[in-house]
Amino acid sequence: MFGFMKSFLGVKGKQLGQEIIEAIVEIDPEGATQAQLEQMEQDLDRAGMVLQKIWVDYEREVREAEEATGRYDKMLAAAEHLQARLQNPATSVSEHAGIEASLDRLIGQIEAFAHDVEQEKQDVVEVKALLEEAGAAYKVKAAALTQAKHGIDRAKHDMQRATLQAERAEEKARRAAEVAGLRGGGTNKLSIATEAMQRKAQSVRGTVGIRFMPAFGSQGEGIGEAMPRPSQEGKKRN
Repeated sequence: MFGFMKSFLGVKGKQLGQEIIEAIVEIDPEGATQAQLEQMEQDLDRAGMVLQKIWVDYEREVREAEEATGRYDKMLAAAEHLQARLQNPATSVSEHAGIEASLDRLIGQIEAFAHDVEQEKQDVVEVKALLEEAGAAYKVKAAALTQAKHGIDRAKHDMQRATLQAERAEEKARRAAEVAGLRGGGTNKLSIATEAMQRKAQSVRGTVGIRFMPAFGSQGEGIGEAMPRPSQEGKKRN
């Protein structure tokens, strides 16, 4: 039960952490991106330090293996020299006992030291494998960081281009609206005003006609009959 709860809380904690990161990215994408880059750079630095330590260990192991191998080769050469002295006819019989004792003792040392030499060689192989693994991991992290930087540069470029395109689209829409206003708005208003003025003039004409119509006679008289004639006295005076 305890193990289940530990695993459950661990999963929930990871989910919560991921949600927090996503929220931060939405609020400040540029700051979150910079923080992520710094984290990747720190991770790469740590990988580089580990790689450097393993490289130092590898050089030490190689040096120790070379020293052990050199010592082993010298011991073999000494054993061969003693063996050659035993086989040399010029060697006196009295010397044989001492040479044989030295040879036996040296062979024992060679047999015991052979295990150390093999262990040193194995250590070199193991450290070399770690070095290669650390080097590969470092290359992966370095490539990921480089790719992330390039991706951020591309994203910034795309964002700038999208912003520029949006501004251009907005400017085009604004100009289109202005042109549409010039093409339709003023003409329509002028037409409406003209029609109103024409209607007003027509109304005035109708009013004037009605007002002056009795002067022309209400009983169907002609124009000459309706107008007053000059008197006879006026003619005589003239």
